[in-house]
Amino acid sequence: MEKSLFKFIWRYSARQQLTILLITVIAYPVTYVLLELPKLIVNDAIQGENFPREVYGLEFDQVSYLVVLCLAFLGLVILSNGIKLALNVYKGRLGERMLRRLRFELFQRVLRFRLPHFKKVSSGEIIPMITSEVEDVGGFIGEAVALPAYQGGMLAVQIGFIFMQDPLLGLAAISSYPMQAYVIPKLQKRVVLLSRQRVRNVRVIADKIGESIGGVSEIHANDASAWHSADISERLYTNYQIRFKIFNWKYFIKFLNNFMNQLTPFLFYLIGGWLVIEGDLSIGALLAVIAAYKDLAGPWKELLAYYQMVADVEVKYQTVVENFDPADIYPVTRLTDDNADVDLSGDLVMRSVSFSGGAAGQEVFDVSLTVPSGAQAAVAGPDGSGRSEVLQLAAGLLGATSGRVEIGGHNLDNLGEAVLGRQIAYVGPSVHVWTGTVRDNILYGLRHRPLRVPEREGEDKARYARWLAEARATENPDYDIQAEWEDFQAAGVDTIDDLDSRALELIEMTGLAADVFRMGLQSPIDPARHPEFADRVLAVRRALADRVAGDGRLAAMVELWDVERFNNSASLAENLLFAMPVDPTVGIYTLASDPDVAAALDETGLRSRLVEIGLKIAGTMVELFANVSDDSGLLGDYSFITLDELPEFDRIVRTSRLESSKGQLRDPDQERLIGLAFKLIPARHRLGVLDDAMREEIVAARAAFHKRLNGDQSRFVVFDRDSFIAPMSIEDNLLFGRPRVDRRDAREKIDGLIRSIVDEMELRRPIVRAGLDFHVGVAGSRLSTGQRRRVALVRALMKNAPITILDDTAGSGSDDDKALRASIRKALKGRMLLFGAPNLIVAGEFDHSIVMNQGRVVDEEGAG
Repeated sequence: MEKSLFKFIWRYSARQQLTILLITVIAYPVTYVLLELPKLIVNDAIQGENFPREVYGLEFDQVSYLVVLCLAFLGLVILSNGIKLALNVYKGRLGERMLRRLRFELFQRVLRFRLPHFKKVSSGEIIPMITSEVEDVGGFIGEAVALPAYQGGMLAVQIGFIFMQDPLLGLAAISSYPMQAYVIPKLQKRVVLLSRQRVRNVRVIADKIGESIGGVSEIHANDASAWHSADISERLYTNYQIRFKIFNWKYFIKFLNNFMNQLTPFLFYLIGGWLVIEGDLSIGALLAVIAAYKDLAGPWKELLAYYQMVADVEVKYQTVVENFDPADIYPVTRLTDDNADVDLSGDLVMRSVSFSGGAAGQEVFDVSLTVPSGAQAAVAGPDGSGRSEVLQLAAGLLGATSGRVEIGGHNLDNLGEAVLGRQIAYVGPSVHVWTGTVRDNILYGLRHRPLRVPEREGEDKARYARWLAEARATENPDYDIQAEWEDFQAAGVDTIDDLDSRALELIEMTGLAADVFRMGLQSPIDPARHPEFADRVLAVRRALADRVAGDGRLAAMVELWDVERFNNSASLAENLLFAMPVDPTVGIYTLASDPDVAAALDETGLRSRLVEIGLKIAGTMVELFANVSDDSGLLGDYSFITLDELPEFDRIVRTSRLESSKGQLRDPDQERLIGLAFKLIPARHRLGVLDDAMREEIVAARAAFHKRLNGDQSRFVVFDRDSFIAPMSIEDNLLFGRPRVDRRDAREKIDGLIRSIVDEMELRRPIVRAGLDFHVGVAGSRLSTGQRRRVALVRALMKNAPITILDDTAGSGSDDDKALRASIRKALKGRMLLFGAPNLIVAGEFDHSIVMNQGRVVDEEGAG
């Protein structure tokens, strides 16, 4: 990475900077002529004589001559501003391109860091550097040549114009510039040093805040809020002190600049006045020079600001380079080399390998071992024994400090990710699950390069061409993210259906099937894309309804949807609409503001009744929870209102009780109360705010709402016993109703019934397949630790790699882990497997075992 900002600019944008310079130079004569033309118009056209005149063979009288000069002036104004427009657009685009290039290079450098380097830097420091700190650098790159060239040129043109009027006054005009050019940089250097301190301090603050967010549960669990608050407060005070010093120096520099700028008029008055008194200069000429001097202030001010900007962005660039240019960074070819032809099917050999992670327990000393091709070996040892480091060295994730790690005679440190990432599957003690679906995570190890590019036509094709051109102009990769990336050949399948089938086999094998089945039940599906599956769900629904109808005990456990009946186990909103919004982000609070819902409430006269119900609920909640902590069990029973919402509802209740405001609740307050009423589940909340008459009114109101929809199901899908309801989960579609919330164990018994019929009608596997589309949340936050580990295991096995390395995965002595180990070994028979476990008993299950302690091999059995 270039150490100097200007070297970086020149290396990647020399041609564009020269283009900017050329456009700028064109502006100089235009500007000079624009200064001359007004004088010509006044002196020659308005006050001139000897008309008519002949210009280029054409004869002009005084008025037409004036018109021609004025039109020429207007044309030059348009030309001058056109040049500025072109210059600004060009340098703006250049700045954005260079910013994109710089950010991508920084991100790529992050990918090239060796793993131990991540113990020295945190995401809290790296993210601001890539996102916000280089923002100003990108903006400056477009101005790097354009601003000094344009403003410097304008300054030279205007000074030249003054010298043309009177050389002595020209010297007076520039008399303060040498002093400013010398003093200001000296002072600015102090600001630069302070700016560097500020950047470092802000980076530490960002790191501390990020660490606090990541460990917020630990902060609350240990009552350490005060300690963290004090830590951040101290660093903010340091930041305040630095910024205050910066302000002092900046404003002093500004004061000095202003003072020096006023020195020149002082010299004009003194020297010019003396010349006028002596009769060597007219008063008019003196005033003209003073007026012309005002035009110099703009360019000179811009040049001084440019110098300050250079100092500022240079500091930011240098601080970024310091963090992204470690000495031991991998070469870029490790990421970009697409040669995946190297075969890693030979023996794994470590020759006198040593490694240090920079801390005790993260070291390996003089390890020599051989694992034959196709062998399955256990690497056992407690945490800190060097077991994990040996396995990461074997996976090519760590580089040996001394010695060599070879597979099939190839030194892993010299191989690119195209080889290591495709031929070695690795699952470590700490797995990472990506934000996305279960399918995204399981197929992640097959997405190396885009393989099947989509066909594009029309505007889409043109948009892609523009995207491709910009990617190449900034040396970003031109990989098409919209393409299909899954490598079927690597997984040993031919089609996407086969790939899903393979994933389901591994999900079953690793014991993840039950979890994915539950995820599938909670997922919606698109019946247009899966019509056959939707039909089978409807078949199960009918069978389930028949089973319920034929069993009195089951019938007492569930309330099925019936357009003629009120469902006490469902919310009032579901009962009123008898439909679901298509958009899953639509909240109950916002339903009251929906135009169709609001119109239906007005037509049926339910608006005021629901506001009244909402008011009663709000009054009860305020009374119940006013002095209740948020850990009270009552909150779970009345989860439709939170403690954070209490103050707002308290205000609405008090407002409604004021005599003067009766009937005058604002529309937003009424909608909030209706939203509260919509959340009411009568059988659960039992607040006594809903009588039978009101239930009948709500059931009757369904017709008014459905009439307004008039068959349009683009925003709401009406409940229909014979149709698949797309916004509902698969489980809700299967049942088409609600387990009764006022019957003990109703939920469990209905769940058992659903699962039983699903198995009978062989729908389990399609539901598991639907579970692949379950969204796992941010970094897998919706998955348990065990589920995340199994997802990572399936992801590794999907790669079908010749070498699989598993560390601390299913390594306990439990029967489940023992069975899983046997399944994994059976599935990987004939391929190399390194199985790391802290439990030494595991080593006995393998023919070849290596026991580690304190970074050394202390026992090895079964070695050839």
